[in-house]
Amino acid sequence: MKIKFTLLSLAAVLSLFATTAFPKPEITLRLGLEPSIDSPQGVGAKEMAKVADELSKGQIAIELYPDQQLGTGPQMIEMVKKGELDIFQGGAGLYSSMEPRLNVFDIPYLFDSVEQAYKVLDSDFGKEMLATLEPYNLKGLSFWENGIRSVTSNVKPITKPEDLAGLKIRVMPANPVHVDLWKGVGAEPEPLPYGEIYGKLKSGELEAQEHPIAPIYTGKFYEVQKYLSLTQHMYGPLIQVMNLEKFNAMPKETQDILLKASYAGAVKMRQFSNENAAKFIQDMKQKGMKINEVDTGLFREKMRPLVEKPYIEKNGDAWLKKINASIEADRKK
Repeated sequence: MKIKFTLLSLAAVLSLFATTAFPKPEITLRLGLEPSIDSPQGVGAKEMAKVADELSKGQIAIELYPDQQLGTGPQMIEMVKKGELDIFQGGAGLYSSMEPRLNVFDIPYLFDSVEQAYKVLDSDFGKEMLATLEPYNLKGLSFWENGIRSVTSNVKPITKPEDLAGLKIRVMPANPVHVDLWKGVGAEPEPLPYGEIYGKLKSGELEAQEHPIAPIYTGKFYEVQKYLSLTQHMYGPLIQVMNLEKFNAMPKETQDILLKASYAGAVKMRQFSNENAAKFIQDMKQKGMKINEVDTGLFREKMRPLVEKPYIEKNGDAWLKKINASIEADRKK
């Protein structure tokens, strides 16, 4: 009896310890991703979850669902709107059907560097841009990294704009501006979710795609593409959103923690992408991928007017002027 009593006491102590030292989170949020947990997005998402846990002292838990487990990018945006998913991050172009001015980031060669882009995205103007999604029940938490995009191909290296003619290339879904851009240079664009790119390239149904270096590497596109041409034609941010009603219902302290954690994830993702880009390129070379640089001036002359002119005609130039003013101030330093 004595032993039994001791065991019961130990169980009771352990139970008490579990409830006091390791309290269950008061809030559990689900975050959906298109790429893998090892991708730059996954790295940032893990950092966000870690920071939220630390700042809330274990009261906020963020569960991660990578690899399109919950749906494609457009599907997950709709889920967040309806409150079926808490958080999602995707390319700015995925939100352009709601706020067409976000297509400003689709203007080729808008920024000279990622640092220029960060100054715009992290500014008060960046917060203004995020706030335009609130009428659609989306709270823009922060701008994450997508990076500067370049082209991969199985047909030939891309050295001049004319090499794009006839190329069957994957483009971002839910963003007609990308379709118009690639049609404008003579390519044959096909909108496709991220998770379907590898298979279509492998089967030969597609010949090319375009992404920043980190997603090209972590997506293992070097296994199904022969050439990487460093066109660096477009900087694209990700936008992380949360269901607005759920965010507004939270205490101010909780909101502040989520905003800080979101930004911490964005910074971690940026660091990961930038610090590893050269390493990824070198590793892809060693794996047999042929990599070439291009005269970006030729591509800028051809590609930028295809998006900039119709953008201004449709949306005005107020946002573009603010971005250009920030860039010009940066150049003068």
